[in-house]
Amino acid sequence: MRAIPAGSDLELRPLSARDVEPLFSITERNLARLHQWLEWAVPGYSLDEMRRFVEEKQTENLLGVGLTAAIWLGDRVCGAIELHRINTRHRSSSIGYWIDDAFESQGIVTRACRCLVTEGFSTYNLHRIEIRCATGNERSAAVPKRLGFVLEGTLREAEWLHDHWVDLHVFRMLEHDWKP
Repeated sequence: MRAIPAGSDLELRPLSARDVEPLFSITERNLARLHQWLEWAVPGYSLDEMRRFVEEKQTENLLGVGLTAAIWLGDRVCGAIELHRINTRHRSSSIGYWIDDAFESQGIVTRACRCLVTEGFSTYNLHRIEIRCATGNERSAAVPKRLGFVLEGTLREAEWLHDHWVDLHVFRMLEHDWKP
């Protein structure tokens, strides 16, 4: 699979074995912050779990049922982004992302999302893409807002996160509204 350029110094590279250790290292450094918003980010998350995750996503990438990529800035992995498993009947998917806090506030996630949305509409023939963010996660919600996604509403107690329910904002983009 090919890398997807997202600007002069940024690209999305479909996950490979070379990403396991850098992504695991980022996860370890950012675990407390990621734990607030991501169900998989738990104390004790292991290198073997990261390896299994990467292998699973490599298979999905090869089958064309989703796209998970490492976000590379120059020669450094700084996070990950995913076009989740595609619903082919409804031509829809959603996007998830996370980044090392050392790279926050540089527009990297917004650029990566813009690139992945374009890829979703052009290569995967999607009609609808969603981004769901826990209420309170303002940094994450700022990304779809910057990209012109429409806030459709809030799903009450839609996700079990470790030990409590969280509400999710649902943002959407339709293929005919997308302006890359």
